[in-house]
Amino acid sequence: MADPDVCIGCRTCMAACLSKHDVLDDIAVARLNLVSTMKISAPIVCQHCADAPCAQVCPTRALYRDGGRIAVNEAACIGCRGCVAACPYGAVNVVTRTVTTKLGDLVIEQHEKPTVIKCDLCADRPEGPACIAACPTKGLVLVDKVELARRQIKAEKQAS
Repeated sequence: MADPDVCIGCRTCMAACLSKHDVLDDIAVARLNLVSTMKISAPIVCQHCADAPCAQVCPTRALYRDGGRIAVNEAACIGCRGCVAACPYGAVNVVTRTVTTKLGDLVIEQHEKPTVIKCDLCADRPEGPACIAACPTKGLVLVDKVELARRQIKAEKQAS
């Protein structure tokens, strides 16, 4: 969850995400994007929606629910971009990556393959999402359903 009231638009979250994914056998692309206007800035991040429209439209099940997150099976992605169109937050993208087939050290084939990318909540990172850890203003937080309900009640009380 992003808090535009404290985001300073520094893009540190994007740099941390890029750095986390800039490793062998991953795609070096940030899984979030910063949107800025004259008055506010905030990262656009996957909300891992309960109804997950991106996963619902995926014909190959390349996007699927894995516990509390929507995960990606890159090998199953055919690059149809249905998930991109279905995401209400603009947090899903399709990029191309070069796939190399080798026999020992001999390159047999290279081709471009479209692959869906989105936030994976740094599932393989024990300390949690890199973007959250890197944010200097604590403008990104990871919330579960209980915390989200608590924040909604607090906001409703403040509004009345």
